[in-house]
Amino acid sequence: MRAAPVVAALTIGQSPRDDVLEEMGDALGGARVVQGGALDGLTPGEIRALAPSPGDAVLVSRLRDGTEVRLAERLVLPRLEQCVRSLEPEVQLFLVLCTGDLPGFTSQRPVLFPGALLRQLAVSLHPQQLGVLTPAAEQVAAQRSRWQEVAPRVFVEAVSPYSGRDQLEDAAVCLAAAGVDLVVMDCIGYTRAMKAAVRSATRCPVLLAVTTLARVAAEIVG
Repeated sequence: MRAAPVVAALTIGQSPRDDVLEEMGDALGGARVVQGGALDGLTPGEIRALAPSPGDAVLVSRLRDGTEVRLAERLVLPRLEQCVRSLEPEVQLFLVLCTGDLPGFTSQRPVLFPGALLRQLAVSLHPQQLGVLTPAAEQVAAQRSRWQEVAPRVFVEAVSPYSGRDQLEDAAVCLAAAGVDLVVMDCIGYTRAMKAAVRSATRCPVLLAVTTLARVAAEIVG
């Protein structure tokens, strides 16, 4: 009997991220899922030391207790790669639970990056006025530049899936007023319920990172 594939779900915050796996539904089928986090085992002081400085690429995640945390990409990436090295011998596929670009990230196993998947899907839809939701105000300028490769006009609104849910409707209304024809929810923490709210407000297609990742993973392990 063929053994079930082993999939590793890696967060830049602390594992487990059962909230994300729940949003993925049954996409992974009979696969065995192991989890790892770049901040696992760190003290509060060690986590604070990973905070971004001016000029750093900012990543947003959450701790095990649900607290939001902001991290410098350059500091958290080596810790995420340590998770990969420790899990590589036992897994067939890595799912990165972060939409950041994470430059230089490598593995001997296949790795799915939801940020790259979102961009490829968005490009295929040829948006003219693209709306982007991102977790932090510090990311807005970088996100506008990043997504201008996909659409002539880009409108970015900052609203955290962890601490700013009350502002989600306002952000969606702003995108609707801008006349966007596609919205990308560029954080793994946004949920299907949030997507439904954004779609209702904007009346246009909405791409959600977690379900995009889940569906591609299902093609591989399902």
